Amino acid sequence: MNAHLVKILLPLACVFLITACQQTPVLPATIDEANSAKPQVPEDKPQQLTKTETPAPIVYEDIWLRIRDQLTFTVPDNQEVAKWRAYYLRHPNFMVTISKRAKPFLYYIVEEIERRNMPIELALLPIVESSYLPYGVSHKSAAGLWQFMPVSAKRFNLSRNWWYDGRRDIVTSTTAALDYFQFFHRTLGQDWLNAIAAFNSGEGRVGRAIAKNKKANQAIDFWSLKLPSETTAYVPKLLAIIDILQRAEELKYTFTPISNMPVVTTISLEEQLDLTLAAQWMNIEGKHLARLNPGLNFGVTPPEKAHQLLVPLASADLLRDKLASTDKADWLRWHKYRVKSGDTLSEISAKYSTNVARIKQLNKLTSNQIRIGQTLVMPLTSQIINLADYTRYGTKRRYHVVKSGDNLWDISRKYKVKVQDLVRWNKLASNGLLQPKQKLKVSL
Repeated sequence: MNAHLVKILLPLACVFLITACQQTPVLPATIDEANSAKPQVPEDKPQQLTKTETPAPIVYEDIWLRIRDQLTFTVPDNQEVAKWRAYYLRHPNFMVTISKRAKPFLYYIVEEIERRNMPIELALLPIVESSYLPYGVSHKSAAGLWQFMPVSAKRFNLSRNWWYDGRRDIVTSTTAALDYFQFFHRTLGQDWLNAIAAFNSGEGRVGRAIAKNKKANQAIDFWSLKLPSETTAYVPKLLAIIDILQRAEELKYTFTPISNMPVVTTISLEEQLDLTLAAQWMNIEGKHLARLNPGLNFGVTPPEKAHQLLVPLASADLLRDKLASTDKADWLRWHKYRVKSGDTLSEISAKYSTNVARIKQLNKLTSNQIRIGQTLVMPLTSQIINLADYTRYGTKRRYHVVKSGDNLWDISRKYKVKVQDLVRWNKLASNGLLQPKQKLKVSL
């Protein structure tokens, strides 16, 4: 190769060598380096998305707070609402009493309302209806927490018989009331205030008021309807309570706390059960169990069909175990009665708080005829709560037997009632004299 050709090729060789060195990968010295130098090939796995944190549900210790945070009704600042708000604010102990009465039932009612996705405000309505008194009876014969009239009770399948009144039963009356509200809401313009008004005065009256306004091209909301005075006060009472609950701190009004947890449950019974026995088996007071079951007229469950007994949750297993281990024939206490001269089944049934049909059933009698010396088996109930002891407003009634020297002033101070109330309850003349052994009604 001549010198001239060498001079040409030598620079080209150098350029090629440099280029080749730049394109040749540098080999790693170790396996770790080799692994780390591998290109990152995406793995065949689903892409990991960043999770959106779901806020933890609020846990309320006080059920009043649980209700307050779900209130949705708009409370207008009008004269009617203001009047009732002022009334409740003047009586701060009213809600203390309400909390005491509502404590066994409010959690259950709130749960049922929430389950149906209905306005939580409905849980406050028994305050207006009955002051949360299951035994309350109005002057129009409405009864129970929800104050069902007999006609409405029949319409919504609330059983009423000698043994039992479903209007006072907490579970069945709450179910019927919520059914009623849903029906009204569907049929009265999808307006909850109209539905509440109809619960008080009847769907016909509210429906006619709506139809009249429609015909006149007027609004059909509650405030635009012409309704009875009782109803025009009924809804504002509820709205005033809602407003006070919403602004309790601002208004310095206390709702006595109620634990936001279940305190009662139901137990299904297929045979009659004496509440006195059930209470003994659960180690609780008979009166406490009776107050949870105000639908029972005589402290014993009905014989005709299965019954749901409301019991304290903490004691429910004790009762279940006892029922499972006890013969159903022993769920009632029994008494043997020997028929005397002049006895009738009617008189005997009244004496033992049962009815003629039940006596005949238990003793396999085919007629009302009984004979002297005959032995009858009678259910022995203790009449834990006697409805005759309650006024139509659900308050306890007692009697004071007048003694020599008694006067209305001293009697009123003894029972912490007003003299004018004693006069009204007993239809006394304001200047009349009391007679020894005279019985005076006293409502407490």
